[in-house]
Amino acid sequence: MGTEQAEAAETETITGRHEVRDGVALVTVEGEVDVDTAPKVRDWLEEAFTADQPAVVLDLTGVTFFASVGLAMLVEFHGRGETEKIELRTVAPTRAVAAPIFLTTLDKVIKLYPDVDSAVAGG
Repeated sequence: MGTEQAEAAETETITGRHEVRDGVALVTVEGEVDVDTAPKVRDWLEEAFTADQPAVVLDLTGVTFFASVGLAMLVEFHGRGETEKIELRTVAPTRAVAAPIFLTTLDKVIKLYPDVDSAVAGG
């Protein structure tokens, strides 16, 4: 899949892509994750979860806003991963994403990584 864009608002966009890197599915998202853009992020995650890989790395490094709908998707796909034996690894090094995750204590459940390389390597 190449880079796709979804109109989030009149002037805001979100971009993302899905690829396979070193035996894991990698979903890279940039922009704002909110109620308008969440369906596109969900599509990218759905595609990654059907890629027949043992893990999905969700790279949120380029995300500038992460609404509660993004938190709900993390919970949803974490649960799906447990059911389907696919590990969800989330890269959330920025305050925009990490703050809501830590504030809601989702960091106790979701595997967080500081960068894509460590998430791809796992562990």
